[in-house]
Amino acid sequence: MIIWGSKGREKIVARGQFHCPKCRTDAEYTHRRVSRCFTLYFIPLFTLETLGEYGLCHHCGVQLPAELLMLTREQVDAAWQPWQCVECSNVNSAEVERCVNCGAAPPASSHSENGPDTPAIT
Repeated sequence: MIIWGSKGREKIVARGQFHCPKCRTDAEYTHRRVSRCFTLYFIPLFTLETLGEYGLCHHCGVQLPAELLMLTREQVDAAWQPWQCVECSNVNSAEVERCVNCGAAPPASSHSENGPDTPAIT
């Protein structure tokens, strides 16, 4: 009888320092990759697919998109600025995707002013 299957697996890709938008400090991070591996008799043999990547802040423990690890302090601060709702003028934190007062979406310019290569932080 042959026992085979798949298993999720995390691998550390890199370590370093970055400016964390959550705790607003320069902190150590771990860049991790999550993959699905083929197993034979419960032993992982090879990677079937990469499921995703993320960065983990060692100071506050937040998981962030891996693209954020490559941004400068200025780019992170610019992307993390509060935005004002065009419908009701409520000021919302950068963490929310819709206005907490009326539910309207943020203006398109709130994230696009950082440049085409700067990811939005959600």
